Amino acid sequence: MNLIVFPLKHENPFPIKVSTGVVTKKSENMMLLCSGMGSAGVLALGKVLAEYPEIKSVCEFGTAASVSKGVVGNIYECTTFCDLNGGIVASAQSFTNLPTAAVTGDDRLYTGDGYDWADLLEMPLLYTMETLRFRETAVEFKKHFFSIRLVSDMGKGDIRAQVAQELCKAKKQIAEIFSNFENLSV
Repeated sequence: MNLIVFPLKHENPFPIKVSTGVVTKKSENMMLLCSGMGSAGVLALGKVLAEYPEIKSVCEFGTAASVSKGVVGNIYECTTFCDLNGGIVASAQSFTNLPTAAVTGDDRLYTGDGYDWADLLEMPLLYTMETLRFRETAVEFKKHFFSIRLVSDMGKGDIRAQVAQELCKAKKQIAEIFSNFENLSV
């Protein structure tokens, strides 16, 4: 069983109605979870993984802010996981043919503040409120984890409007990416 987790309802990669915190079964091999943001989302994911031991793979999807080198509108697979000081806490093999990025973040919304170490990375650095802890939770439950993020903004301006605009523009590409995930066997 595969689980796709996304923080907000409008980040749902499928035209299926979902409720925050509630698992929605898409098919025999796929479930969806709109988790909520930050710590609340991490708790929701942990609860679902405890209740559904048949889940083997967790794919996180959502929007992200670019801290460095990430192009707004591009979709990346996050393969390097960094703490807020630039230390690499984990890395993962690339699972898709998407360009790769590093990711950092915590419970605070990114507001465009720089990280001195970001430009030292060879790959783009994205900021999310969930990815590092979603990964940690999946690993704790011994699940395969990968993260796919759409860069929606640079942490400045009307972030909500930017997120909505970029999700709308990328809708077809997002659907293509996730069409293969349903039959995934990891």
